[in-house]
Amino acid sequence: MNLYDNPKIQDFNLEGVQHISVNEVYELIVKDEVFIIDVREEEEHEKEFFEFQNVFFYPMSSIMDSISFIPKEIPLVVVCNEGVRSTKVANLLKRQGFTTVANMDGGIYAWKEKELPIITVNMTNMNSNTCSTGGCGCGCDSCE
Repeated sequence: MNLYDNPKIQDFNLEGVQHISVNEVYELIVKDEVFIIDVREEEEHEKEFFEFQNVFFYPMSSIMDSISFIPKEIPLVVVCNEGVRSTKVANLLKRQGFTTVANMDGGIYAWKEKELPIITVNMTNMNSNTCSTGGCGCGCDSCE
């Protein structure tokens, strides 16, 4: 992994946390050479998410409950929307003994700017009163 000490895209940084570009993260995901930890919260994750086998969702609010599921022998990249929360979690993981851990510089916003693959759920019909007679098909309760 090509890591760097100071982020190139995001403003937030913590001393000792290394960063990695979204392009390199994508290459590592495709090669299955990295374990990605998405630390966004449930409502963010429901709207858009990665569809790769080596991406795992462990929200920042409960990361310590999931720490035993995170492998120490595989390089880790922590991801959030902008890189702030993921930098904090990367710092926490380093303090917990994880040696190869990095923040994805710029987060999902930078990922989408590079037009890398992400699944986006269309939330426009959810919880609206504009459903057709048969419902909107999204499974929400507002159409019934």
